[in-house]
Amino acid sequence: MISPPPILVAMAGRPSLTDLDRDTREALAKGIAEFNSWRFYDCHETLEDVWREVGSKGEEGTLADFYQGIIKIAAGFHHVLRDNYKGAVNLLSDGSRLLEPYRTVTIGVDVEQLLRDVRPCLDRILELGPDRLREFDRGMIPKIAWDEP
Repeated sequence: MISPPPILVAMAGRPSLTDLDRDTREALAKGIAEFNSWRFYDCHETLEDVWREVGSKGEEGTLADFYQGIIKIAAGFHHVLRDNYKGAVNLLSDGSRLLEPYRTVTIGVDVEQLLRDVRPCLDRILELGPDRLREFDRGMIPKIAWDEP
């Protein structure tokens, strides 16, 4: 029996946490912990290394946009904390767009919940505009829910 090409297998069924190598699982866990403790810059740095490595691989490259989406959302909230309206809007929007195809859950990350929580933040930021971004309720900043290994 001939097996389908690996890329088709990856598209048919999303990889699980157990499909990732140990270093990638540890980096994901670290990046999510950093995100959830508002260390958004650190999260960006941690997951950027994974994104670069994954993007250079064949079938695992299908997760490159997933990692980049989380990176951009983290960077967007970093800009919120720094009162950078344009950076926040651009990165939260682009990160959400990149994560859309990974709904509902990908490698244990509840993408559906993250996107559902980011949308009201982005709406509120747009409503406030650049002159009132400091009024953004930081309590709205979501945490990433996931099945920790």
